[in-house]
Amino acid sequence: MKSFVDDFGPFHDKTWINASSIGAMPRVALKAAEEAIKLNLQPYRLSEAVFVEAPKNLKTALGNLIGAPEEEIILGNSATYGIHLWANGIPLKKGDEVLLVKGDFPASILSWLYLRKRGIVVREIEPEGTVLDVTDVTKAITPATKILNATWVDSFTGYQFDAKAIGKACYEHNVLFLLNVTQGLGGQPFNVSKHPVDAITCTGYKWLCGPYGTGFAWMKRDLIDTLEYNQTYWLAMQGDREMDKMREYQVRTQIGAAQYDVFGTANFFNFLPWTESIKYLHNQGLDNIKDHNAKLVNQFLSGLDSGKYTIHSPQENDELTAIILISHREPERNKAIFKHLQEEKIFIAFREGLLRFSPHLYNTPKDIDKALTVLNNFKP
Repeated sequence: MKSFVDDFGPFHDKTWINASSIGAMPRVALKAAEEAIKLNLQPYRLSEAVFVEAPKNLKTALGNLIGAPEEEIILGNSATYGIHLWANGIPLKKGDEVLLVKGDFPASILSWLYLRKRGIVVREIEPEGTVLDVTDVTKAITPATKILNATWVDSFTGYQFDAKAIGKACYEHNVLFLLNVTQGLGGQPFNVSKHPVDAITCTGYKWLCGPYGTGFAWMKRDLIDTLEYNQTYWLAMQGDREMDKMREYQVRTQIGAAQYDVFGTANFFNFLPWTESIKYLHNQGLDNIKDHNAKLVNQFLSGLDSGKYTIHSPQENDELTAIILISHREPERNKAIFKHLQEEKIFIAFREGLLRFSPHLYNTPKDIDKALTVLNNFKP
């Protein structure tokens, strides 16, 4: 197994198996963060070119990662940023229907609920099995359905659905397919040119190893052009004009995705290090990272004491993601186990009463062995 750990940390004697909450940044990102601070320490270095290059370089890196032109990348500060843009910008009329998934992560639900006040029908699909499938979707679609918004990898279960099959079904029914890829992209590849999706959104500080407060969205150009959303950040409107011509007020409507970038787009402190993280992940290869993570997950699953614990996430190789959820056979002990892991300097997440482990490329077999030893030897 290739080791990536030397490119991260140092973690000292701590073990972080919690990429689903926050991913560790590689050290190349630290160098970029230090450079961003120096730019403010020495502001005479902040040329106009720097303001242009910071977002442009990040968009290029993200585009390379997902197989999209940089002109279709929207820079945000979270996954919610993209969903909020869709919910408030895609033209919908009274009686139109939006489909969500029951039990989905709040970011994929909340932005849409307000639309009910406008007479938009917002309905939640309850999957018949452990994960959303094509049958669930086709049964739920009606002539009024315009949008399906769903989360690719479920942070509460670790299951992922077949985005290609569901996207195809949406296309056949003329339904927009909008996807939150936060808990997948970075731990595995997602190429928008190979999936029938209309838009994706993603947090930057989990599997994409960026600073907190980063995220992006991608949308097909024809969908971008339909948005009815009043966002006119002055610097985006400035375009290529020199800064000595700032009072030539002009609302530019032909700039595509750039019109919807988060305000303060040249966010040096966040975007410079995140660009380096994205380039690092791309250079390592997301398929290689997926294989690395899968080996760690299999090591964990095969080493867990099944007499003490039950597994609530995928166990078959063709279903595995890098998210593992387990419970003690006496679930009331889970919180105590979570605290015990912290005492042993092992950091995971406690979600919906379950213990969640999410190893990423900076984790090693030694990390998994350490966690298994604490779990299997736990005594109330």
